[in-house]
Formats: sequence, structure tokens, C-alpha cells
Amino acid sequence: MKRLQLSIYYIQELNYRLAYAALGTTLIFFTTYTYKQGLIFLLLPQGLSHFVSIGLTEIFFTYIQLCITLSISFGIFLIASQSYIFLRPGMYAYESSTFLSLLTSAFCFYIYIYILIFPALIKISWELFLTYSQNFTPINLTFEPRLNNYLDHIQQLNKILIFSFPCLLTLNLFQKYTNKQLWVKHRGIAYVIAFFIAAFITPPDIISQILVGAPLIFFFEIQIILWTFYKRYKKQLLVRQPIKPHKNTLGDKK
Repeated sequence: MKRLQLSIYYIQELNYRLAYAALGTTLIFFTTYTYKQGLIFLLLPQGLSHFVSIGLTEIFFTYIQLCITLSISFGIFLIASQSYIFLRPGMYAYESSTFLSLLTSAFCFYIYIYILIFPALIKISWELFLTYSQNFTPINLTFEPRLNNYLDHIQQLNKILIFSFPCLLTLNLFQKYTNKQLWVKHRGIAYVIAFFIAAFITPPDIISQILVGAPLIFFFEIQIILWTFYKRYKKQLLVRQPIKPHKNTLGDKK
């Protein structure tokens, strides 16, 4: 009977936690929908001042798609935090600290990424592809961007940033139980896995797969380089470590 009461209590608490996460995600959705035009204005690069719409409902569903993406992105943190609060009483101290440090590092990582890296990626990609759209000499072309296509491009960049932290976390986990020679020897397998992940999370076109797979390979190579520098730094610390003087046993006796 006592086990049944505890089970009912834990199920009710889990339902409350999920309800809090769902309510928070819903509030984020309505908040982003209220300020949808301001959010799109923040995502615009310099030089882009108008869009073209070819469908009656295109703008509405584009706003809905943007708000759903943002609400789900923030809702994942709410679900993770509520899961931590629910599981914390049954965790050991080191498990609780590890989970909390992961949540904190992920939150700080994504805040840094979306404040500094994401606007720079938007600016670089816009300037790169805009030159190809304007410098077309055989015929006269007028570049008229669509809002839906532009936000699809933003979402592809967002996928790269979202999966960057799990990829770095996975690489650090593999680094703990493997060595650098194994990574260098099986580098080709890592490239294949990177493009397999890109093909799984992107539309079936080669450009989207390259945009997602190439940063994963870049993270892999950067991890190897950082690993090499860390090993060299660790060896230098061992070499520079001062030698402890032996105790004078005669002086101790005195």
C-alpha cells in the first residue's frame, strides 16, 4: 500500500513538472508571436529591407513556424530543468552536481552562441550569397528575397548551432576513454558519421548536408588540435614541477 501511494505521488509530481514545462512553452509561443515582427527585424542582415510573398497564407504560416521553433528551443531548457528538479532527490551528490553543471554550461554556451556567433554567421552568409545573386552578367536579374526562404536558411544555421553542444559533449566523452592516435587513424569514419548526421537532420539536398556536415568535421578537427595542445601543456607542467626536498631525519630527531 505504501509503494502504491509513493508511486501515485511521484506520478502526480511528474505530471506537475510536465505541466509547468508545457505552460512555459505555451507562454513563450504567445510572447514570440506578439513580438514576431520585431524578432524578424533582429534577424535581418544589413541591406535587407523588404520581402516578397507569393501566397495568401505564406506570411501567417511563416510567423507560426518561427514562433514554434523559438518556443521549442526555449522549451527544451524548461523540460531539462523540470526533469532535474524531479530527479534531484534520488540522485547522488556527484550526479546532481554533474547534471547541474551540464545545464549551466549548456545555457551559457547557447547564450554566447546566439549573442555573438549567430549574428556573425547571418552576416557572412548573407554577404556571400548576395554577391552571387547580384553579379550575374549574362542577363538582368533582380533579387527579390522571400520571407519563407530566408527563415529556412536561418533555421539551417540554427540546426548547426543547436547540435554543436551535443557534438562537443560527445567528443569530450569519447576523448576520456580513447586516445588521439585512434581518432587520427579513424578520421574517415568520423567524416562519414558527420555527413550521416547531416543527412538525417536536413532536407535531402547536398547544400544543406554540407552546411551541417562541414561544421561537425570542423569541430572534430578542432578537438584533435586542442587535445594535442593540452597534452603538450600537461607534459610541460610535469617537467617544470619542483622537486620536493627530502626531510632531514637528523634534524627531525633533534
